Amino acid sequence: MSISIPVLCYHNVSDVDGHTPAMFCEHLDAMVDAGYRTITGGELLKVVRGDMKPPKKSVVLTFDDGHISNWLHAVPELEKRGMTGTFFTLADYTVPGAVRTADTAPPLLRMQDSLRAAFTGDLSQFLNEDEIRAMLSRGMEVFSHGRAHQGAFISLKSPRAIRDAHWASWAIYPPGIPDWPHYRVGSAYVYDGYWPMHGPGEFPRMVKRSEADRREFCRRDFRRSMERIRELNGLDEQLFCWPWGQFDAVSEAELKKAGFAGAFTLERQANRPGTDPFRINRVGVGGGKDGKWMQSRLRMYSNTLTAGLFVKRFRKRAEVGSVLYATDSDKVSGGSRQMVNNIKAMIASGLKVYALIKPDTPINGALEGLDVEVVHFDRFRKYREAGKFLKRLVEEKGIDVVHTFHNRAYKAGVLARLMGAKCKLFINRGVISRPNTVFFLWTRMADGVIANSAQCAEVLRGHHVKESLLNVVYNAYVGPDHGDPRPRKKRGCRFIYVGNSVHIKGFDVFLRAANLLCEEGARDMEFVSVGVDEDKLHKFDDLLAGPVRERLRNTGTIPHEQVLDELRFADVYVMTSRMESLPNTLLEGFDLGLPAVCTSVGGVPEVVRDGINGFLCASDDAECVAARMRELAEDPIRRHAMGVNGRNVVRRLLTPEVKGFNLMRVYMGERLFEPLAVEDVAAPPESVETDHDHSEH
Repeated sequence: MSISIPVLCYHNVSDVDGHTPAMFCEHLDAMVDAGYRTITGGELLKVVRGDMKPPKKSVVLTFDDGHISNWLHAVPELEKRGMTGTFFTLADYTVPGAVRTADTAPPLLRMQDSLRAAFTGDLSQFLNEDEIRAMLSRGMEVFSHGRAHQGAFISLKSPRAIRDAHWASWAIYPPGIPDWPHYRVGSAYVYDGYWPMHGPGEFPRMVKRSEADRREFCRRDFRRSMERIRELNGLDEQLFCWPWGQFDAVSEAELKKAGFAGAFTLERQANRPGTDPFRINRVGVGGGKDGKWMQSRLRMYSNTLTAGLFVKRFRKRAEVGSVLYATDSDKVSGGSRQMVNNIKAMIASGLKVYALIKPDTPINGALEGLDVEVVHFDRFRKYREAGKFLKRLVEEKGIDVVHTFHNRAYKAGVLARLMGAKCKLFINRGVISRPNTVFFLWTRMADGVIANSAQCAEVLRGHHVKESLLNVVYNAYVGPDHGDPRPRKKRGCRFIYVGNSVHIKGFDVFLRAANLLCEEGARDMEFVSVGVDEDKLHKFDDLLAGPVRERLRNTGTIPHEQVLDELRFADVYVMTSRMESLPNTLLEGFDLGLPAVCTSVGGVPEVVRDGINGFLCASDDAECVAARMRELAEDPIRRHAMGVNGRNVVRRLLTPEVKGFNLMRVYMGERLFEPLAVEDVAAPPESVETDHDHSEH
């Protein structure tokens, strides 16, 4: 059988962590009893290059991280047995200092605590320069493990509190951080990762680093690591050890450019002539392993046949780096606006973003000036052709996620998947109405369905969409910021309805409530309807008799910018729909400080809390709507307080940053079904401070 050389990976050797000195000695004695001798990492490099014949029964002992226990405990035991070790130290943690003994060294800490201490400037747990020189003089090798074992957040799924966080995530945030969320960590050499971006006092926004930025990080880090370790060991040829055993083509290319001659991984297979010098295999040694285990692993990895049977390869976790949004819509509808908002959020998160839309849709104008690659396609009705086009686009652009809006776009996405497109697929659902009969079958080929309210998701569940596919990502407010709402003490109150004349929108309920107010004496009250075409008003002639017609101003269908202007000069937002998911205009009204009087339908109760930021009434209950409208008309202080609470909801819970973050969690595979914490950001209206020097909008 061909000879293979096992390489063993240790970390610290102490009674507090890693391997106890007694267990470490048992391992060394087991090696000697089995007839093994140590060779250096430099000698192993010659073997894999074919410059040296592999010695029989030889083993390489490596030690990662440069903990002080390596000097205090590992080196003396190696010396006793005439053995050598290859130690990998962290360049930024190697500082000047005198050689320490067990009496002069600090109390030893666990490795994770040693690294956390180093992040805040305490490097006493790591080998210093004189200790490394002493190790070299005793025949040991010391090479680079990088500068600081820098990690990156590689997922935004399942956030953890700092007490449960991986030690490496502590260095991703600045020192003295509050209890911000932590996530799964990987090597910053290997993963672009997600990094916190924030200003003073801000909650961090996670932004994906570009591959170019990661490449530059590797270049700087490897160059500094090479310079630092060469100052200490004086060798022309330098070896490297990958933190966590993680690597990829980008980081490996930069390591080679920096001049390193080889690298150790945590993959497992044979080490023999012809092994890639940058893929040297190692066997991790667990803390509870005894001498018998050691001898069995030496036998297993000492010949190429058995080493080839027990293989372990590193597989880099896939990162979400690009997303395509697709719609066949011919107008900038509420769903289209939310798609545009998603595009903006993903751009801000550092992703490459594509939009697949029709050539003549007005959505083109909404995307002007954004860093999005627009792809035009006008044959969505040709389902097979659309699927083939989308599959080819995914392959050519390397798209990771396809997120579809509207009917024909999701069908194109499903057909692309059936044709073999290698991407994740999500179907957006923003309406509360019943889906078509076979909608659930289309969703089975998707990775998830994204609804904009829990009630919308419940409707889909009731029509056979699998619960495991359903996610709730609430709409975000992305309109202009007119500043904090100011209290007003003026005569009168303006109520605004935004919708159209179809039955489910409940315009008739709005008019009936207005009539009730007028019958009771609606002094100084005005009513505005937005979106109801003038030629449809005749359907409501019986409700437009007398004072209501005099007090109602109907704008008809107007551009969205003008809708916002109408909201800005209103006092109360009134939504009387019989069926609704989560209207964008409700959020726009909240941001302008309007309390809401709404029917309790669809996803509205998930955003409106009765008595907190508005009032809820049963569907079709015009009497309740009228009573609540009167309450707000007669109490401007409470009206303002409720409006402040509504603005807090959109400014803290329904921001583009929050939506983008939640979308990323879903794209990464987390099922999201979290209710909005409205009560956490809203104060009881009676407790909200008001400025009694009231002024008008």
